[in-house]
Amino acid sequence: MDRISDSSANKEPKLTDKIEVLVVDDEEGMGVLLKAILRDSGYGVSFYSEPKEALLAFKKNTFPVVITDIKMPEMNGMEFLKNILEIKNDTSIIMITAFGSIENAVECMEIGAFNYITKPFKSEEICAVMLKAIERNRLIQENINLKRKLNIISKEPKIVGKSNKMNETLEFARKIATTNFKILITGESGTGKELIARYIHNYSDRSNYPFTIVQCSLLPETLLESELFGHKKGSFTGANQDKKGLLEEADKGTVFLDEIGDINLSVQGKLLRFLEEKEIKRVGDTKSKTVDVRLIFATNKNIPKLIAENQFRDDLYFRINEIEIKIPPLRERKEDIPLLTHFFLKEISEEMGTSIGIDPGVFELLISYDWSGNIRELRNCLTNAAVISEKRVITEKEIKKLLSITLTENTYNEQTLSFSEMRKKIVSDFDKKQITTYLLKNNGNITKTALEMQIDKKNLWVMLKKYDIDHKSFKNIK
Repeated sequence: MDRISDSSANKEPKLTDKIEVLVVDDEEGMGVLLKAILRDSGYGVSFYSEPKEALLAFKKNTFPVVITDIKMPEMNGMEFLKNILEIKNDTSIIMITAFGSIENAVECMEIGAFNYITKPFKSEEICAVMLKAIERNRLIQENINLKRKLNIISKEPKIVGKSNKMNETLEFARKIATTNFKILITGESGTGKELIARYIHNYSDRSNYPFTIVQCSLLPETLLESELFGHKKGSFTGANQDKKGLLEEADKGTVFLDEIGDINLSVQGKLLRFLEEKEIKRVGDTKSKTVDVRLIFATNKNIPKLIAENQFRDDLYFRINEIEIKIPPLRERKEDIPLLTHFFLKEISEEMGTSIGIDPGVFELLISYDWSGNIRELRNCLTNAAVISEKRVITEKEIKKLLSITLTENTYNEQTLSFSEMRKKIVSDFDKKQITTYLLKNNGNITKTALEMQIDKKNLWVMLKKYDIDHKSFKNIK
């Protein structure tokens, strides 16, 4: 392998960086000539005389522009072109050909080459074609960015909430979306872990590629490995043909593995191997294949406890938990309940083909409930209430019946709480209920709320901070 370079190839070049051009020709003299021409025009050049070595370099550093000869002994330019486009199909590839082989150059253009130059050529020709290639790359990048923005707008997950905790969660999710860190989303059932995973995917550089959901808890242990990694024909009873796994099908996209705590130790080992080597091996196959996917994991289980019980590999846990996002339960962001209620009622009305209203007094009841099933339980409750409601208006009657609760508030287990702990909890729950009730009544107005609660405005601010309640979340709730 012969390589001449005057620019680092450790990172993928951007249009705003110094452009690094990959030049491939079996004649070293041609490489020296092209390097001189391109260097004088401000480009970096990496030259390879062997196409296979050039392909390996391209996989590590996807050059925006490639210049290659058509006639080469080890691998001809047409075959090299196909390999490059398979790795990155929007690469601008310029073919170099002798005058008598223009037909071959045209065939390359039909396959996907950007342009061709005939030998002998002038430096002005090379520079002119290079400028067109760079402009093409710029337009492609602009198009990709525009599609990403439109994709985010059109596929924005329906995450409803203005509470401080949800705002912090979403801000953190956006911040890590453009990284390649592996993410573990934790939280109780029904808190919306899948929505957060999709939210991260939509704000990532992979948003134009698949977002695949794998429900680990719903797949039998015998099928989970085949679903993830695929299988070869005849590898087991019923394997009548080759099958791609979900990881392979989602290449360049994101795979969301929900309830990762439910997979068995055998599959955990194979998943760990994939995370370390970025390669998959289908069940019954001897060959491995490189796959580029981002993995996001989620669980409602206590993984450290599973590790202590030898049900989960600690090395896998450290691999999948590079960054953890904890989704707050609904009881810790009760100021979002009115917003969620209106959002769900709009959806339910569309599903039922009629308008569903709600009595204002119901909000106090909804806020006072703890919602152990979180957002999913709230949605189910409202759906059932809408079905059984009279005159299509949800009242306290329907909610009480469904939740089997009364206005006497939550009960406390005296056996698990000391007197002082129980007293603090009762006072805390009472304060939070009163604050949210009056904020809801006064459209989030601090002055009116303090006046009606007969407390000093400064004390109200202290209580808002103490209980992490955002008064702005109660504005425009009717």
